[in-house]
Amino acid sequence: MTDLLVMHDIVDGQLQSSDGRRLGRVADILCQRQDDGSLKAIALALGPEACLRRIASRFGRRAHRLFKGRFERSVEIGEVVEFGPTLRLREKADAYDVHDGDIWAAHVIRFVPGSGVSQASLDVADRGKAASAPAPRRGDVWVSDLIGTPVIDTGGREIGHVVELRIGRRHHRVNAILTGSYGWLGRLGIRTLVHRLGWWGRHEEVPWERVEEVRYDRITVQPRRASAGATVTEKR
Repeated sequence: MTDLLVMHDIVDGQLQSSDGRRLGRVADILCQRQDDGSLKAIALALGPEACLRRIASRFGRRAHRLFKGRFERSVEIGEVVEFGPTLRLREKADAYDVHDGDIWAAHVIRFVPGSGVSQASLDVADRGKAASAPAPRRGDVWVSDLIGTPVIDTGGREIGHVVELRIGRRHHRVNAILTGSYGWLGRLGIRTLVHRLGWWGRHEEVPWERVEEVRYDRITVQPRRASAGATVTEKR
């Protein structure tokens, strides 16, 4: 079973319930530290705070002060039964506490002349069921905070910056970090083609077993032939 790439296969994907209702687009993914040191994706987040957090963590914090989590929604990743441009969920829309993951955008564009969005329609939508995205516990991290983080080995050599994360389809654990050009090829979806044509020989893909520590400013890994259990420290 082929692993998933979080930025290529999940983030920005459209969530759709089994009865065909669109619930919004995935903006971020919450990962939780496991007892064995691994990192597991647990929830898909939607909303303006999640979107702005992808630009910079400080923007997400400012958005939280503004919106106070009003438009943040989440769905457990285990509810996804089919991955692709559309992420198909197991149950009908009424089974999820997500009345409209993108309703926040309608609140913004209602001020645009001709948008067709009325305050009355927004009031009806706002009366639907709502569930705030889960608050990270100490040691948990958002994927948006991992992307772009420098990766260095224990000797201080910089390997690159995180471009992609590979996770298992079944257990949703992070299996590897992709850096540099190889990571970008994965996000563009042309990695396999480039390999088949022989245009790409070397790449840097760091198995998660080599990760020693994750911090807000860097990820430290063991040298290539070494291995260690991962520990995750809180990102601020």
